[in-house]
Amino acid sequence: MAPLTGLSVTAAVALRPAVAVAVAGSDPVGLSSADLVFQEMTVPVRYLAVFQSDEASTVGTVTSTNPSDGQTLSVLHPLTGYDGGTSSFISVLDGTKIIDDGYAGHASLYSAGSDGLTVSTAALVAAGPSDAPPPALFSYRLPGAPLATVHETHPTSVKVEVPGQSVEQWNFDARADRWVEMAGGPRMSVANLVVQIVSFKTVYLSRKYGETTQSARVIGTGQVMVFSGTAPGGDGGTAAAGTWTKPGLAAVTNYFDAAHVPMDFVPGPTWIVLAPTGTRTSQAGG
Repeated sequence: MAPLTGLSVTAAVALRPAVAVAVAGSDPVGLSSADLVFQEMTVPVRYLAVFQSDEASTVGTVTSTNPSDGQTLSVLHPLTGYDGGTSSFISVLDGTKIIDDGYAGHASLYSAGSDGLTVSTAALVAAGPSDAPPPALFSYRLPGAPLATVHETHPTSVKVEVPGQSVEQWNFDARADRWVEMAGGPRMSVANLVVQIVSFKTVYLSRKYGETTQSARVIGTGQVMVFSGTAPGGDGGTAAAGTWTKPGLAAVTNYFDAAHVPMDFVPGPTWIVLAPTGTRTSQAGG
């Protein structure tokens, strides 16, 4: 089983290391091949694309690291590509269990494009060894089984409204059993869409010039809304509200329904929106 998707793969693929790339820009490239994407709702929006069961020849535009990266990626032990960051941000990243393949130390791995740097997952893997991710990052369900034990709904579409950001529109494609982003971000098709409410911390890019940015805090607990695959006999997907918890840097994030029972995802790629308090999700259909 592929550790980041729950899909059947060969033994050799299951043992591959994970590769993570920090990406930004209005037209990101390569995300559709990722097993897992964390969308950090900062200004500008950042993406942490994690690849394991598939590869991408071009991923970009590669952006700088942020303190949230180490918290998010440490449990996956990935070979990590990024382009710069403050010395304190890089120290935070290097203090976790990632393999630092950043541009500063591995410039030959990257290619310069019109919008900035890009990198291939194969180039990052060739740069050095790493451990495989945990055997299973999420709890997966069998065909026909529910997402949640209580309060499950079956929407055909959802809007994600994050303060200060474009409204994201996701529609459920019953034939493909996937959630498809139609507006507000890159065109994506995923098995599971997770809107995870997190706190954000203001961090300095430059104390001298008073430049700051926001960084998501993914250790702790909070509210979550999960949208997953088909409900038996219907055209909609499945959805349920609950809580997330990640007690420490070395722990995986668990997602619980309203009865505090783990939610069971559909095998396939997962998209996680790290969003601030005040984010609204509105469902339609089903």
